[in-house]
Amino acid sequence: MSFSSRNPTLSIIPGLLLILFAIAPALIAADDPDVVFAGGNRAFEDGRYGDAEEIYRRLADEGFVSEELFLNLGNTVFRQDRPGEAALWYRRVLELNPRSAEARQNLRVVKHLTGYREFELRGVDAWLARLSPGELAAVLSGGAWLGLLAFTVAFVIPRLRDWRPLLFVFAGLGLVVAAVSFWGLRRQQTRLDTDDLAIVSGNDTAALAQPLPDAVKVVELPPGSELQIVQRRGPWTYVGIPGDLRGWVRSDAIGAVRWYGPHAAPPLEAGLAEQTR
Repeated sequence: MSFSSRNPTLSIIPGLLLILFAIAPALIAADDPDVVFAGGNRAFEDGRYGDAEEIYRRLADEGFVSEELFLNLGNTVFRQDRPGEAALWYRRVLELNPRSAEARQNLRVVKHLTGYREFELRGVDAWLARLSPGELAAVLSGGAWLGLLAFTVAFVIPRLRDWRPLLFVFAGLGLVVAAVSFWGLRRQQTRLDTDDLAIVSGNDTAALAQPLPDAVKVVELPPGSELQIVQRRGPWTYVGIPGDLRGWVRSDAIGAVRWYGPHAAPPLEAGLAEQTR
């Protein structure tokens, strides 16, 4: 009787490789953000809002940024009776697309529900708030190029000498458009800058005269209210409030509109609004 010298371990390697090749597509799909996002959408459509929020929030925490992701996150937490957090995500949508009709409509719904406070924009500021810096920069660039091209053509091409008055008009219009766009960009940076803008995400939040739990109450802050961050001090933040008011609020009851920058706070934990009731 003879015994085979074949290693039993080697005989199972082909089988393991077949299994690996079979499940590899599923493993890759599980890490695909589009697939993960679609899973969140299915959970939302099935009414599993907690599961949908967990999926969307995981994508956001991993650094994925999109108008659809932020909008869906807002809708998900709104369905879980957390209108302040919903307003925060809708406001973040406007950072990506200032003219998002759905985000603005949803913010109106939240305001009708909570009566939140907001900084009022009037006249040209309200108009500029609907334009992104990129759009203004594109208009500035286009106006400047139009002006320079018209001037160049007027002097470089002799046979167009008779058209010089019209070319000068186009050049002047282009430079005016560029100048107005530049002014709009500067005004956005100085008057409409959102680096310091925060939203009240918690329920039953109030501004206090001092950073102490038993301090005198300055004003109630309904969920979704806009604030201007002045100073952070550990668990407390000193803020400006619509109506020329100032006060201290709990840092964990507000969220910075910009998820990046000097005042970016850690990601909001799920259920934060319920914890601050």
